[in-house]
Amino acid sequence: MRQAQAIAQSVAAHSIRCIAYPVNFPNVSKNGLSWALHLAQQNHAELLLLHVVPPPTPIFELESPMKSEAELALSVLLANVETAGIKARGFLLTGTNSIDGQIVRAARLEQADLIVMGTRGRTGLSRLLVGSLACRVTTRAHCPVLVVPNR
Repeated sequence: MRQAQAIAQSVAAHSIRCIAYPVNFPNVSKNGLSWALHLAQQNHAELLLLHVVPPPTPIFELESPMKSEAELALSVLLANVETAGIKARGFLLTGTNSIDGQIVRAARLEQADLIVMGTRGRTGLSRLLVGSLACRVTTRAHCPVLVVPNR
């Protein structure tokens, strides 16, 4: 947490009122969430919890069960964050745009001052083939992005 305090102090010159944190259920990055919560507390900032529900494919029309599960998981996470005394709002993002595009768009519309993202830290062939969501968000975002590895 000393690193989080150092980051909070170094960005003190820049007012952080709103932090966007994209969550991927059920694999929420505990390390990334920890950083987002700490920075929100230190800066008395609002935390935006963003989850992108993938669009249904023509073969599998699974949007409503996936959306229902995501709504429940988001409401539980939101309640836990608010219990910690942090002002928070949850957003389920849907549509045909790319996941990174939806995250960047929501962060811009809600005027986030910072995006905090957890990452699996893929390397090698899997990174080449799959790419990095965090990397794509970083290159498209209007604000700074803090990428926190899971390890």
